[in-house]
Amino acid sequence: MKRSERSSVLIDLAAVRHNVATLLSRLSPGTRMLVAVKADAYGHGTLPVAKAAVAAGAHGVAVATAEEAVALRDAGFESMVLVMGPLYSFDQYEELAPRRVEFAVVSDYMAELLPSVRGTGIRAQVHLKIDSGMNRQGLFPDDVEDFLESIRGIPEIELVGVMTHFACVAEDPTSIDRQLERFLPVVERVRKEWPRVLAHAANSAATVHSPRSHLDMVRCGCAVYGLSPWQGDAISEGLLPALSWRSQVVLVKRILPGEGVGYGHAFQPEGATDVALVPLGYGDGVFRGLYSQGEVLINGRRYPLAGRISMDSFAVDVGTDAMVKVGDPVTLIGADGDDRITVEEVARHLNTINYEITCDIALDRSERHFLNG
Repeated sequence: MKRSERSSVLIDLAAVRHNVATLLSRLSPGTRMLVAVKADAYGHGTLPVAKAAVAAGAHGVAVATAEEAVALRDAGFESMVLVMGPLYSFDQYEELAPRRVEFAVVSDYMAELLPSVRGTGIRAQVHLKIDSGMNRQGLFPDDVEDFLESIRGIPEIELVGVMTHFACVAEDPTSIDRQLERFLPVVERVRKEWPRVLAHAANSAATVHSPRSHLDMVRCGCAVYGLSPWQGDAISEGLLPALSWRSQVVLVKRILPGEGVGYGHAFQPEGATDVALVPLGYGDGVFRGLYSQGEVLINGRRYPLAGRISMDSFAVDVGTDAMVKVGDPVTLIGADGDDRITVEEVARHLNTINYEITCDIALDRSERHFLNG
């Protein structure tokens, strides 16, 4: 059955390429960029974004799981792929090796399992992750010597990178220097035996804010999608939002005073008004918490949501003179006329971050279109 256009997610790949080029322009010559395409490229589409990023000059991509890496390789993606999340079994090493996928050693379990590749013929291209203050994944600096001893002399293991991750760039930029003070001595130690390892640490915010953190390679995520690392105005930061989300009006009806709309009658107009029904709800990723503050664009004008969001629909108060009719496009995220609803605006209403919004759009209930491929 042909999918209806009740929910259309538009991804502008030209914006992705622009953002990659913009970020690359801020790097020192020779510094590489990986683009984070985990979680279906933050809801933007893994393979199309990966191809667009490499076409714009990125060295490769980073994912969270072995399954994401295998899917990219099996789809024909040839550039570097790094798995940043943990691997859970030796079987995953066997899956990744023939596909030339690199992976990060992020836990004691992975460090203990890795020497098992000796004599198997499996080639393990490894990035050692250091916990320099995030206190999440990675080995502590004091554990590095034991790790190096465990892999020394195993020909199947190629140590190709040393990495860390910053915890508080947006909240406290000075934390970058504190974490680098823990990380850089580890890089220096590793390079005494593996002089060609790549050192990488910077995320999007650090890439923009701290040239000192660029090292040999950066790993950019949200900024590639035109999402502000500071939850601010991405366009003023030189980024182009890549994602728009649209639906349409499917019903318009007059509501009289004394009547209410939706569950609990949370919206009760003081005077007669028209409400337009939009066929999307929290089952599609329209957060229920938006009902008292969210807005949409119809025919270039802003209108407030009216009442609680249902699983499959929500209502919009369009007044009595808006001339809104069935079939009119509704913009939940993106531009219409001279106005724009940004992902950051939606996130502020919900007290969350911009890429939680894009990751939570239910793409099994939407039609995703890639523009400017």
